[in-house]
Amino acid sequence: NVTTTVLWTNIINKKLFSNVSAIYSKYSFDTSVESSEKITNYGVVSAKYVKGQYFSGIRDYAIKFDLEYLPGPGHDVRFGAQAVDHLFSPGVLNYSATEESDTTLGSKDTRTFEFLTYIEDDFLITPALKVNFGLHASALSVQGKFYKSLQPRISARYLINPKLSFKASYAQMTQFIHLLSNVGIGLPTDLWVPATPKAGPEHSYLTSLGASYNLNNKYEFTLEGYYKGMKGLIEYKDGASYLNIDSDWQSKVEIGKGASYGVEWFAQKKVGRLSGWVGYTLSWTNRTFENLNGGKTFPYRYDRRHDLKVAAIYQMKKDKAFSLTWVYGTGAAVTLPQSTYQANVVARPYTNIPVISYYGERNSYRMRAYHRLDLNYTITKTKKWGESSWSFGVYNAYSRRNPFFIDIDESMDGKQFHQYSLFPIIPSVAYRFKF
Repeated sequence: NVTTTVLWTNIINKKLFSNVSAIYSKYSFDTSVESSEKITNYGVVSAKYVKGQYFSGIRDYAIKFDLEYLPGPGHDVRFGAQAVDHLFSPGVLNYSATEESDTTLGSKDTRTFEFLTYIEDDFLITPALKVNFGLHASALSVQGKFYKSLQPRISARYLINPKLSFKASYAQMTQFIHLLSNVGIGLPTDLWVPATPKAGPEHSYLTSLGASYNLNNKYEFTLEGYYKGMKGLIEYKDGASYLNIDSDWQSKVEIGKGASYGVEWFAQKKVGRLSGWVGYTLSWTNRTFENLNGGKTFPYRYDRRHDLKVAAIYQMKKDKAFSLTWVYGTGAAVTLPQSTYQANVVARPYTNIPVISYYGERNSYRMRAYHRLDLNYTITKTKKWGESSWSFGVYNAYSRRNPFFIDIDESMDGKQFHQYSLFPIIPSVAYRFKF
């Protein structure tokens, strides 16, 4: 990822100021496989080299203009507009080999132009009731097609008393970019592709309801439930992946719908030598496609049933602090082959009969749970000219081998599943200076 932003803030008067941003960003995904071999035949040595490289990415130029107007106490109005020039490279495979010319295959670049404008009013109607109204309008021009969308939003917070409050929200959203993830074994690959005339934008709505309780300004407890409905989602067809470069990505996907819902609980201790928080989420994220999984609903790759985070900070002295963070999450949902069988074909002598894998239901297998512990010790010194600090940390303190992806390894005993992991225990040292 590369990103660059130039921001100009202008205070027009006491009640009005503006931000103008010029943004450049570029995202690149690159994976390659190389192999070489030497063959000796009657004293003559010949070498062969093969390289296959797959790459995709997005390049953006954007101009953003935001205004904020403060007409009075408890009243904040924000509005603005943005224009973005996207260039998508959905996926290209370059193949080169000894004594062969280079070959480039894959999808063509797609250029899109996105426009949006918005206005929202954050208004304290009464000391107990605060409401935010908003309207977001956006449009996309792509390959002669013009998509447009109006997306209203509203949220409210009501104070029952100084300790207890309730909040609720509703929002409609349109997204002109799709996340296309592989579902089988092998390296996890997320590709970002644009809405097109064949695969339109994604539409969703999100509603939530929650309550918050503050105990003596020392402890805070929050409970919130949410539901998000989605349509216009895309997913690879059975057997398709980003490496099927003989066809464009649009011909390899199905279009369907999905839903995400769950409950989030949060508790925080704000003051004292020992402070910290605990957050837990119980959630479901499912997908339904008419032509996938027999039309039955299945869990999305990033469905995470349980998500737990614990953080604690102990202020040993004014200038010394020790902190820890522990995270836990249910393993990712993946599709693994359940059995294999040989194709019923008549093979010529000395040729291999094709072996076919049976996968069963989509995303029916869970990888091992993810969890790790991070530790940090910080020493801070304050001087007239500023503040300096040394931090000594340990990432994944007990060196948990968290699964990154699962693949099939060939061995003398046949095919076996193998888990690949990244990032064992990693120490770190950091120095910071503020003035």
